[in-house]
Amino acid sequence: MSRLMRKFLLAVLAPLLIMGVLSFSLTAFLVNRFAEDERYSQLTREANIIKEALAEGRPVPREIQGFITRDGVTEQIGGRGRQVVELPILNDLQQQDSIEVQGNRLLTYQLTSGDTVITTIREAPLASSALDGVYLAIGVALLAALLLATGLAYYMGRQFIRPIMELRIVAKQIGDGRKDVLLPDRPNDEVGDLIHAVDEMQEQLVQKEVLQKSFIAGITHDLRTPLAIIRNETEALAAGVIPVDELPDVTTSIIEETDRLGLLIDETLVYSKLAGGMMLLDRIEVALEQLVEETAERLQSTFQKDGLRLTVETVPVRLALDRRMFERVLVNFLMNARVAAPVGSEVLVRLTATELTVEDAGTGVAENDRSTIWDLYVKQTGGSGHGLGLAISRLILDSHGLAYGVRDSMLGGACFYIRFK
Repeated sequence: MSRLMRKFLLAVLAPLLIMGVLSFSLTAFLVNRFAEDERYSQLTREANIIKEALAEGRPVPREIQGFITRDGVTEQIGGRGRQVVELPILNDLQQQDSIEVQGNRLLTYQLTSGDTVITTIREAPLASSALDGVYLAIGVALLAALLLATGLAYYMGRQFIRPIMELRIVAKQIGDGRKDVLLPDRPNDEVGDLIHAVDEMQEQLVQKEVLQKSFIAGITHDLRTPLAIIRNETEALAAGVIPVDELPDVTTSIIEETDRLGLLIDETLVYSKLAGGMMLLDRIEVALEQLVEETAERLQSTFQKDGLRLTVETVPVRLALDRRMFERVLVNFLMNARVAAPVGSEVLVRLTATELTVEDAGTGVAENDRSTIWDLYVKQTGGSGHGLGLAISRLILDSHGLAYGVRDSMLGGACFYIRFK
């Protein structure tokens, strides 16, 4: 039996067992209480019969057991006739009381008639074999109910737990790298939702693997290309085959390719540190409008060179953030807009009291891609990056607790936004 089945049976049967024991105890108590009331009524009737018999001078019926106390003398009446006995305990009894005789509990009733005290006595119902059948019936019914509940709980538990046990096997197979696993049938309940979630996880893992292979292939190509250029031009320099007047162009090319390699390595390291929580934020209060204007001013010449107009609209906003990390996000948004915007169009940066937006007039971002472009390895269509920029931006914005996303722009393209409130 699995651990989950044992827990399920314990969760079902423990309350039933407790409820059964309490029900049995309460029922036994009520039955005994009712029987005692009936027994006291019987004792009362017998005491009155003895009183009438004494008043009329008749003998007391032999089946009635009791005592008559008169002038300090106590006589026992019943089966063997009258016998004088010494029972001091009778002097301290209440009208309805109980006594212990040789380990047996007896119920008593006393009736006073003039100078005569009549005491009737009977065995207490709880000690009576007459109630044994009632208690036995209750106990058998309780046991049968528990056995039936155990069988039903075991059957229902197997129905509930079987998909989970099958799902555990499937999860292990997925963890081992298998892609052709068959998921169990989906019941219309939370277990079915869990199976659906595992199915989605499997699809995402396959997609991530495809994207990862694509990313590795892209990174390899992006590393190999500048390295090949640097190697070829360095070898040409070493061989002395490059004319002197071309040396500035060659050295500039080597520097540019080296910068490309440095940028790629830097982005990879930054993402690794952010994802691993090893890059602590240096948050200070920043005049956000000043940061936006300075960043846009620094990139103004780059946009003009590509035939684009970079427009900035700001209002004063102060926010506690890591200036260097937030600037990295803004630059990424701007450079993505630069790549997407057609020549001669406008890229608009707008800062309001609640939001920072970067808009372009490009083709925009498809509805289905708006949630995935923030993932690692995913590149925008037509983008020149490595699929790291927006993934790094997502980690930075998440660490600041800021809302972000992309929507349609009034310029016709995409509008990337960061919301403060």
